[in-house]
Formats: sequence, structure tokens, C-alpha cells
Amino acid sequence: MGERMDIARLRRLIDGVLLTLYTRYTAKELPALCERLGLPVPSEGTTKHKCLVASLNDCPDNRLPDVADAVLEQEKLDQAERMALQDVLWLGRHHVQIPSRTRRELARDFDLSDHLGYPDRFMALLGRLWHLDNDPLGGWTTPTNSLRSQIERHVIRFPDDWTTEHFFEQLGAFEAPHPRFGHFLEGLASSAVLPDESAQRRFVELANRHLNSVGAQLSQHAEADGYPQFQLVEHGRGTARRPRNLIFATLGKPDIRFTSALDNDIEVAERDDEVLVYDRPIGKEGLLWRHLLS
Repeated sequence: MGERMDIARLRRLIDGVLLTLYTRYTAKELPALCERLGLPVPSEGTTKHKCLVASLNDCPDNRLPDVADAVLEQEKLDQAERMALQDVLWLGRHHVQIPSRTRRELARDFDLSDHLGYPDRFMALLGRLWHLDNDPLGGWTTPTNSLRSQIERHVIRFPDDWTTEHFFEQLGAFEAPHPRFGHFLEGLASSAVLPDESAQRRFVELANRHLNSVGAQLSQHAEADGYPQFQLVEHGRGTARRPRNLIFATLGKPDIRFTSALDNDIEVAERDDEVLVYDRPIGKEGLLWRHLLS
């Protein structure tokens, strides 16, 4: 689902970014900057700040989401600015809702060992999605009080210090907007974070045990560099969903029934211990004999 995008808040957030951007560019660079961001070219003969404000005021509402996307992609923002822009954009687009209880139960079942084998990739994911450099005393103490340093100590270096549930709690994952938590799950399943297909599929299988009960799943939708890529979708919305109609290795005729005509899901009602069901995503290379053997 997606909520109506809060255009007024989006305009205020972009205005706040422009308030700092004008200091990074010369007056001659402003037209090129606005063109890159999708803003109208500013008029000349006034201050840099007034040029950018006028450009934003001239930008129609329907172009603001594209401007925000360009700002996020091209400009260096502090984490609070980045997260605020992301949340407005993501909440206004289609997303899957994952209740707090489901998130907590998933965390209790989630062993971080596979991900901690790639600590730099893991921390990069966290840095993209969560506010890690948030020293609560605002500089009165050393940086070791930041969430980043706490995670590096209690999750990376001494993984027995924190449970995964406590780690999620510190991130704010249980109360985070639905789209942010969804991007977090997709990141945890990504080969960019976990370059090990077996480990990817272990995480996806674990996550889907909890997601299925709320009508969601991580579904393979593509491959990249030989690794599967997963997307959080509602049941039946995956582009390469797990097949449920390939029955093999049976000596007799099994009793097969359709459980969902919409999703083409089937169930082996009797003698299900005498057959095999292929239920893994089929990638771009198709279904191969070695896939059935595995």
C-alpha cells in the first residue's frame, strides 16, 4: 500500500537542503545544479540563496518527488536530512506493511552470524538506513557513545554482548516506518551485503517464516553478478515468485489440490511424504537438473 505523499512536507525538506546547498556552489554553477536536480533554471541578478528559493517556488508539485530523488542520489546530506526525505518519498509510494510484533519475532529468530562475516558490508547497510552517529550528549563526550561505535563493539567485535532483538531495538527498527524496515530486510537479503547465495537463502527462508503470516514475502525478482536479488512483496505480487506447481520424484499419483487459484498455489493433500515439490525461485538461466538435485 502507499499513503498520499505529503508534498508540503517534501517541499519544506527540499527547501532545508537548498539552504545549505547554496554555500557549496558558485553563482555560475547554480544553473547546472538546478538542471541536475530537475529544478527550473533560476533567474540572475540576485543572491544565490534567493535564486534557489525562487527556483524551488517555481517547481510544480508533481516534479518534487523527482527532485527529491535527485537530491538523495547526487548530494551529500547529513543522516537526519537523508532519512527525512526518504521517509516522505517511501511512504508516498507502494510499500508493504510489517507489524511491530512480526518484526520483533523475526529479530528473536535471527542469528546475525552470516552477516557478521562481512562486517564492512553490514555496517555500510546500517549507515544507509539508520541514524548511527547520534551521540546523545552532542559532543560533550568522545565519539564512542555514538550508536555506530556501540554496534561495532557489541555486535561486530563482541557479538554475544547484544541479542539481535536488542540490536534492532537500538536501531529503532521496531517503530520505524514500514518502507524503511522493508528496505532493511531487502538489504539484509542482498548480495551486496551477503555475497553468499546459501547464506542469502537461509536469511530469506527465516524471514519468510515470519512474513508469510502477514501476507508478505521476500521474493526473488532478478539476478545480479550470479547472485539472486530479493524484493519484499505482498503475496502474489512477486515478479519471479516461488513456483508451487512442479511435483517430481513420485512413484504414484499424488492427491493434488489448488489452495489459491489467484497465486496458482497447490497442496499435496495425501502421500506428501512420497513426493518432492520444487519451490525455489527460478532465475534467468531457467530450471536446471542441478537445481532439482540440490
